[in-house]
Amino acid sequence: MKGLVNWEALQKLSFGPAYERMNSDPAKMWGQTAVMYNKMVQLEKEYTKSQVETFILEPEDTVLDIGCGPGRLAIPVAQKVARVTALDVAPQMLEVCEGNARLAGVDNLYTRLLNWDDAIIGDNLEQHDVVIASRSAGLHDLVKLNGAARKYVFVLSFAQSPSLKHARDSLFIGASEEVKPLPPMNRMLGYNLTFNILYDLGIDPSLKVVTDGFTGSYGSRLEAYDDLRVLCEFPPENEHIFRSNVDKWLLDNPDGSCTFRIETKTYIMWWEPKPLNV
Repeated sequence: MKGLVNWEALQKLSFGPAYERMNSDPAKMWGQTAVMYNKMVQLEKEYTKSQVETFILEPEDTVLDIGCGPGRLAIPVAQKVARVTALDVAPQMLEVCEGNARLAGVDNLYTRLLNWDDAIIGDNLEQHDVVIASRSAGLHDLVKLNGAARKYVFVLSFAQSPSLKHARDSLFIGASEEVKPLPPMNRMLGYNLTFNILYDLGIDPSLKVVTDGFTGSYGSRLEAYDDLRVLCEFPPENEHIFRSNVDKWLLDNPDGSCTFRIETKTYIMWWEPKPLNV
């Protein structure tokens, strides 16, 4: 059903040129960012717990995580359910995900190399009880998500700035030529679009916004610099710029240690799959 506003057109506008470049070769783009993304996911682990706790999961459930990346959600979800299919377009991401699953002692997670755009439910990809799409291509086809799930669909993304990219880039502005300042996220082009697309499809989704962020504890500022430096390459002569950027997010503790912390918000939207007004 088409509503009074073309929310899909606004959603495509919100993706911007960066999405078009990514979509031209998503396997290459996500493969190149696998190491960086895994590091950011480790920094986000403390905040990920509240997202997983929001999911409605049963021990017998099968779960599909679309665009699983390093397994940020797939691995803790696998600890609660019968089986998880971790789907991604980049083999490098799946390799990291498998390694993280082994470290976590998870043996019921199965990776699947497949571009979500090429997925055909009931043909090359089976239905699952629960489907999760977090900051991934799954968010761009809500109808397919609805058809992939038997019990629940959960979609997640950042509700405000900074996003993961904003947070990472804030450490390297001026230090690395590859990092350019990003405009803050536009609230008018946020999760309200996803909500209204679903509403026009005949769905009344549930919504929760939770605190998200990236944090780490370090014995000293030098230890923090050494750990965070791996997120982006930059010439040695720009080390002072990098350190100055990092210092904005470091808090010194009484015992001489320090804490790195950047906070933001993530939305979690979910619904029970049903026939749609399409």
